[in-house]
Amino acid sequence: MNKLNKILVLAMFSMASLVSNVSADSSIFAGPYVAIQASVVGVEVDGSHTDSTLDTKKTTNATPGMVGNMGSAQVGFNQALSEMAFITAGLTYTPTGDAKFAAKSLGGTVASFDLTLSDIKEVFIEPSFMVTSNAAVFFHLGMSEADISVKGSDVTNKTTTLDGQTIALGLKLVTDTNVFIKAEGGMTTFDNLKVTGILDGDGGSTATAKGDPTVAFGTVSVGYKF
Repeated sequence: MNKLNKILVLAMFSMASLVSNVSADSSIFAGPYVAIQASVVGVEVDGSHTDSTLDTKKTTNATPGMVGNMGSAQVGFNQALSEMAFITAGLTYTPTGDAKFAAKSLGGTVASFDLTLSDIKEVFIEPSFMVTSNAAVFFHLGMSEADISVKGSDVTNKTTTLDGQTIALGLKLVTDTNVFIKAEGGMTTFDNLKVTGILDGDGGSTATAKGDPTVAFGTVSVGYKF
């Protein structure tokens, strides 16, 4: 996660150089916007593997993880509530990325397979509070739906749709030319993932695995406010 933290901190410092220090007015953010996003994500699955064919311990626990990159598109609308506060509502879509890892440690025995996170759709709100004339801090609350595919020669290939909850903190600003920029860091927790048809100790496919996927992310967004 160190790479993720360094990128987010650098983005925050870069944005700070664009912040103006005169009196605040949230109306500068009011209206719709579109943005593209680049994210560094860290994904882990806190889970267990069960193989009833083993003579020894049948269940093993593990937390395999990965770090990857993703690109997203976002649309939103900012509504002023007062001079110092406004709220954002929006939608984010992430088609795919390289957030994929081999889950052999989740299997714990002879089995290995790839888990890939993709097709992420999120609806969110962001209560936001002005800190300067063109910048605000915000708290992000979102509900997500994502596809997690399981592929490999040691498992029955399948794709599962999971629901998740997202929380994040960040800084957003808008320039005199209506360029919209924000940086944030947070995490998404997804429903329990269950994988069946995994290679077992006897060469069959009776082993199973389950786990709770968690995604930590650092995101930089650049767009235009209309």
